[in-house]
Amino acid sequence: MGYIYFEGTIASGLGRGAYFLSMGYYKGKLKNKLGFEPYLGTLNLHIGREKSGLLNKIMPIRIGSFKKGGKTYGGASCYRIKINGIDAAIIVPDLTEHGEKMVEVIAPVNLKSELKIKDGDKIKIELAQ
Repeated sequence: MGYIYFEGTIASGLGRGAYFLSMGYYKGKLKNKLGFEPYLGTLNLHIGREKSGLLNKIMPIRIGSFKKGGKTYGGASCYRIKINGIDAAIIVPDLTEHGEKMVEVIAPVNLKSELKIKDGDKIKIELAQ
């Protein structure tokens, strides 16, 4: 499996990732399909429009939508990545308030704490093809 390398700049998020990642359905599906249970929160990266187009060329790992309590929760497309050797994934919810220049990253650990990074820092991403 080959990788495409690019950089992203860490940005503040909306604070909603933890809510969705704490839901049993998403937790179970992500663990089953990605091989890890995600930390309850996402790392937001500004990657630029030209980089976001790379995702369109790669087959996503799909997490389907589901219904609970009369409400429908959307699905998401996931793309395997590595950040400083840590297995992670870009997750693109079907319903999102982020523009195409911003992506959310999930990992089994809190990436900001683990890598000692903060908003505004640049990090290198390895995107699996």
